[in-house]
Amino acid sequence: MFGGYLKKIIFVDLTKKIITEKVLNDSIMANYLGGYGIGAKIIYDLQKKGLGPFDEENIMGFLTGPLTGTGLPFVSRFTVVGKSPLTGGWGDANCRGYFGPTLKFSGYDGIFFFGKSDKPCYFFLSADKKEIGDAGTLWGEDTYRTEDKLQAIYGNDSQIACIGPAGEKLSKNACIITAKGKAAGRSGLGALMGSKKLKAVIVKGNIKIKAAYPEKIRHLREKYTNQMKQGVGFADFYTSSGTPGYAYQSVLNGDSPVKNWSGVGIRDIDEIDNFDYENIKKYIVKKSTCYHCPMGDWKYAKIDDGPYALEEMASFPEYETISMLGINCLNTNFESIIKCNDICNRFGMDTISTGAVIAFALNCYEAGIITRQDTDGIELRWGNHRSIVELTEKIAKREGIGEVLADGVKIAAEKIGKKSWEYAIHIGGQELPGHDSRFEPSIASIYLFDATPGRHTQASQYCVPPKLAELYPEIDFSFSFGNKNNTFSGRAKAQRMLSSLMHCVNSLGFCLFGYLSTHVNFLSECYSAVTGNKTSLDELMTIGERIGILRLAFNIREGQNILERNIPGISKGIPPLKKGPNKDICIDLELMKTEYFQEMNWDLRTGKPNQEKLRELNLDYLTKDIWK
Repeated sequence: MFGGYLKKIIFVDLTKKIITEKVLNDSIMANYLGGYGIGAKIIYDLQKKGLGPFDEENIMGFLTGPLTGTGLPFVSRFTVVGKSPLTGGWGDANCRGYFGPTLKFSGYDGIFFFGKSDKPCYFFLSADKKEIGDAGTLWGEDTYRTEDKLQAIYGNDSQIACIGPAGEKLSKNACIITAKGKAAGRSGLGALMGSKKLKAVIVKGNIKIKAAYPEKIRHLREKYTNQMKQGVGFADFYTSSGTPGYAYQSVLNGDSPVKNWSGVGIRDIDEIDNFDYENIKKYIVKKSTCYHCPMGDWKYAKIDDGPYALEEMASFPEYETISMLGINCLNTNFESIIKCNDICNRFGMDTISTGAVIAFALNCYEAGIITRQDTDGIELRWGNHRSIVELTEKIAKREGIGEVLADGVKIAAEKIGKKSWEYAIHIGGQELPGHDSRFEPSIASIYLFDATPGRHTQASQYCVPPKLAELYPEIDFSFSFGNKNNTFSGRAKAQRMLSSLMHCVNSLGFCLFGYLSTHVNFLSECYSAVTGNKTSLDELMTIGERIGILRLAFNIREGQNILERNIPGISKGIPPLKKGPNKDICIDLELMKTEYFQEMNWDLRTGKPNQEKLRELNLDYLTKDIWK
C-alpha cells in the first residue's frame, strides 16, 4: 500500500541543466524506508566507485522519510547524503525544521543532484514548477541573507536549505543551513554542495500527504504527544531546558571532553557555574518549534551590546556547540559561545568540527608547535574567548591561520606537522563530538565502526529509548549513559539493537529527541499506520541493520576498511586520566570489537559483513563488491 510516500523523486543534472522525475518502486521503499536508507541505495546503485569527493560525477541527495509531513509529532527531519569530503567515505547529515515537510508537500520524497554547474545556481521545486536559477548575486552571501533574498522571491512559505561562504570555499567542515541556524551539520556536505556551485535548494508546496489509516494517525498523535507531556523518557528535559541544560552536568559527570580531551572536568574549568542553565537562560528571547512538534525546544538569543553584540536575534547554542566551543576550549564566556555559534551558522560551518579544530590549535600553541607568528598574532591561550571568536572568524573566511584549520584537524595536522597529530582528535577525518567515550565506552565502538565515524547521534547507545528494556528483558541495557564505564564485556547485543534502531529513526524522518521521549513502539505503530504495512519493531530493526550494512558497503567499495581506522588513544584512556570522573578508565576496545563483530556476524579479520549475513538481509548483490 505504502501511504506516506509520494513515490516520486527528482533528478537534477546541474551540468546539462536537465531535470527528470523518477518513480520509487515498492521494493526500495519496503527495504530501505527513506532518509539515508533510500539515499544510500540510490547513490550506491548509480555512482561509480573511486570518485573524489569534489568530482563532477558525484551525487548528493536531500531525502525525507515516510513519516515526514504526516501530522505525527517529532517527524520533521530530512537527511542530506553524499560522499563525505572529510572522510572520503559515506556521508550523511540530519536536520530538523520545516524544509523536510515542505519538500514532501512539493510532491516529492527527495531530490538528487548530479554533475556540476558552470556558475553559481539554486534549484527551486514545487508541484507545478521546477527550475535551476542563477545564484550569481547570492554567491558570497551568508546563509541568513540568502534565505531572506530567496524568500523575497518565492514567498515566506518557501523553505530554503543553503550554504554560506564556507561551503562556497570548499571548507571541509562546511554544513548546510535551514531556518537561520538549523544545520545538516556533519560529514562536510556543505563543501560537496559548494563543489557543485549549488548555493541553495528552495521547496514550496501544499500537497497533502496521504496516510493509509488517517484515523489511527490522529489517535497516535494524541497518544505520543501525551506521553511527551507526561514526561516519558527525556521529555521533561527537552521541553524545559533542552540540550543546553546539560552542559553544566556534563562537566560534572565526565561526559563532555575538556581541554581537547586531556582535562579532567571541573578541576580544569574556572567559573563552571557560567554553564548552569539558570545563568545562561537569560539570553533566551524567543522559543519556537519544528513543524507539528509539541516539544517547543527551539531557542533564540539576543545580545544587544558589548564585544559580542549580534546583528539580529540568533539561534541559541545547543549542547554540542557549548561543549566544543566552550568546555573543550576551557571557554566559560557564554556570550562568546553565542557569537561563535552565530558565525558558524551564517558562514555555514559545523560547530562541532569548528570547536574541535580550535581546541587542536590551542593545544598546538600550548605545546609550542605553533606560535603567534603562525596565528596572525592571535594569542591562543586556553579559555581566551576573544581569541576563540577571532579564530572562528578566520576559519569561516579561510584567512591566515584559518586557511590551515578550515578543513579540519586531520588536514591541519598534516599541514602543520611537528607531532601536531597527537592533538588531532578525529576518526578517519571526522572530529569527535562532545561525548567522551571514557564516560560511555559503547560510543567508542560506534564512533569507530559506523559508516560515518565519530558521530554522537549514531552513538546514542548511551541513551536507551523508553520501554525498550521491558520489551527485550533478555538483553542487558544497564550499561547506558555512563553506568559501568569500567566494564566492557556484554555490550554487543544492546549495541546491535540500538544501532539498528537509529538507522530506522534517521530513515523514517523521526527526531532523536522524540525517540527518547516516547515509547519505542512509536516506530512500528506509526510506520504501520502511515504506510498500511503492518510491521513489527523486530522487522524494522532488520531493515535498519540492512541500511547500516549498505552504508558500510559503500565505504568498502571505496577501498576503506574499518579495521584500519584509528581512534585517538586519549579518547579510549591511553594513558588513563589520573583525576576526575573518568579516572583510570582504559577502554578494552579489542574485546568490545570482538563481541560486536561476532554479534553482527562481521568477519573479525577484515571487518566485512559475512556472506551469510548478506544473504540473511537480502543484500546478496553487495557480495561482488565486498568479497571480490
